[in-house]
Amino acid sequence: FQNYYRLGRQLGSGSFGTVYEATHVETGVKWAIKTVNKERAGSSGVRLLEREVVILKRVQHQNIIHLEEVLETHKRVYLVMELCELGELRAVLEQRKRLSEAEARHVAHSLAGAIAYLHKHDIVHRDLKLENILAKSSEPHEGIDHLDIRVTDFGLSAVREGNGAASMLQSPCGTPIYMAAEVIQSQDYSQQCDVWSIGVILYMLLCGEPPFMAHSQEKLFELIIKGELSFTQPAWEEVSESAKELLRGLLKVDPAHRLTASELLHDHWVTGDTSSLGRPLNVLEMMKRYKETGGGECDGDT
Repeated sequence: FQNYYRLGRQLGSGSFGTVYEATHVETGVKWAIKTVNKERAGSSGVRLLEREVVILKRVQHQNIIHLEEVLETHKRVYLVMELCELGELRAVLEQRKRLSEAEARHVAHSLAGAIAYLHKHDIVHRDLKLENILAKSSEPHEGIDHLDIRVTDFGLSAVREGNGAASMLQSPCGTPIYMAAEVIQSQDYSQQCDVWSIGVILYMLLCGEPPFMAHSQEKLFELIIKGELSFTQPAWEEVSESAKELLRGLLKVDPAHRLTASELLHDHWVTGDTSSLGRPLNVLEMMKRYKETGGGECDGDT
């Protein structure tokens, strides 16, 4: 291994692996290398790694992490992957508190493209979260800095087989604040669980906090199953009604009524087909807001 790559700074670590920045000795090209200790990972950890490798070799999309090669020694497995110098989207959000609507839209469009592609190929990610989205800086577009993102970590992903009921998934997995109601309730679930997670991610990008928070997992799951969204924090005053409407479509408790990844990709807010961002509400939206708040905020300045 040392003949091919020179390891640099540590980028992150997990329960049985560490990610380093590395330089290819011959070409000087920088990569991210995930090193996994096979003994520490055990048979279950190695299985997750094998699943990830199989999926990454099958997929090719500009917003999905590129796997360059896999190297193996007696004790370790090395995954050589594209380097995303800004790291996890979670770290970017913690530093920035929240993204502008234009930046969040760009991330949503990229994420929707990647997930629609996976779903078209019968792959369900099942663990979409800010930590599993990596960021690279890209050239500013129309004066706005855009984050170039890559979806990563396919260890919990599943490949669906068959159609209809035969293709439903059973084993609950994921990270609690990103989990859809149908996964929490141990119902059969489909690729729509990924769409819910995208909704949670987008909500967090726009206001800096998850849509559902509680002191215990039990209470958190109750809130998710109820699915009552709130847009009362001050940050939402600067966000367009179109973005909020999209979030309502992504965070529908019933997966049959939830938007699909493909519908998200073509949503008018995601494609930028809105008259303006943070615009004054039109009359219909004002009436809807008036009903929702029981006659509260209905001046068109928000």
